Amino acid sequence: MLFRGVKTKEDVIIRRSISPGLLALYVDTLVMAIGFYMLVPILSVYFINHLGMSTVLSGSIIAVSGLAQNGLRFFCGIAADRIGYKKAILLGVGIRIVGFTLYGIVHNPVGFAMAAFISGLGGALFHPASFGAYAKTTSEEMKSKIFSIRETLSNVGFILGPVIGMFLLRFDFSLVCFTSGFMFVLAFLLSWLLLPKMDGETTEKQELIPIAKKIVKNKNFIIFCLLIIGVWALNVQLYLSVPVRAKVLLENVDHVAFLYMAGALFMVLLQIPLLQILSKRIHQLQIMAIGTFILGTSLLIFGFTTGLWSMLGAVLIFTLGQMLVVPTMNHLISNFSDSQSFATYFGFTGWSFALGGFLGNTGGGYLHDLTLQSQYSLVPWITMFIFGCIITIIFYRKGSKN
Repeated sequence: MLFRGVKTKEDVIIRRSISPGLLALYVDTLVMAIGFYMLVPILSVYFINHLGMSTVLSGSIIAVSGLAQNGLRFFCGIAADRIGYKKAILLGVGIRIVGFTLYGIVHNPVGFAMAAFISGLGGALFHPASFGAYAKTTSEEMKSKIFSIRETLSNVGFILGPVIGMFLLRFDFSLVCFTSGFMFVLAFLLSWLLLPKMDGETTEKQELIPIAKKIVKNKNFIIFCLLIIGVWALNVQLYLSVPVRAKVLLENVDHVAFLYMAGALFMVLLQIPLLQILSKRIHQLQIMAIGTFILGTSLLIFGFTTGLWSMLGAVLIFTLGQMLVVPTMNHLISNFSDSQSFATYFGFTGWSFALGGFLGNTGGGYLHDLTLQSQYSLVPWITMFIFGCIITIIFYRKGSKN
């Protein structure tokens, strides 16, 4: 074993990393990731290929869930800090069960939009509460590793979920929805039985206006949230720009699914050791700078890809950037917060994700539509690379001051 014979601080760290509370959160993350990726990635496949919806309508329905989850996270984060993380997780998971089950019952766009909103609301409740619970039950020196493990488990779900979902879709879409909902039922039971009681942690009730003022006055945190908008605008390109490039280069666009799975497997194998090595040597903000630069560089490489294998290389480079950015970002958010407001701060960053996702999807889509069939087809890729470089420089300079 890597840590065999090591005493004192490292022994304590390892024991804390597998405490009952964290173990319950790990299992929850894996189960919910499998349930989520079992359904959500194939919604557009079902809407467009099975129901004959337009791409715009399909995308609009799916966007409802993201806007609900990220747009409401701040308010739900305040609620989680007020009622307790365990209660918020149980409530959010319960609501998502209703939303995912509703997908399998309704048969029209309005019904699907309702299911998307309810599912997003559930995520808005349990997502910041879950991150708050991770931060609350984790020592400072273990945060990077813990969030890396969380992302690894999420990516295991990303590998397994779509495979199960596509298999079940051969029989019936409702079966996919009900099975996905059942995974969240398991998560609900696991949370109820295994998570430690985490309510009543704060003696002060978190009110909207005072906590909002407190956050807005935190200049460094606001700057960080603004930078996250840019990082997330780059991050969502994996699900927008990659299919666009695949449509130009590949005969079978379905191969994009294998590219995503390869990226997820790459992350599962390397994320934890890579981040452990870097976090011991350089500042968290500089890790964000490196990760953002890698994201931007990989998107530039996409513009020069010529086939499946070169696209695979670009996806793996992009995934490398994600390995550094996502867990480090979560660690930094927890550092900005105080012990009574973890979920509130994680919830506030939901607006950064919502705005970044909107700008990345609409801006990237507009640039591709404008230049795809012209001699300027490299413009979107170069633009995203330059954008990433600007954010990288800001992160690096702020990290150098610490």
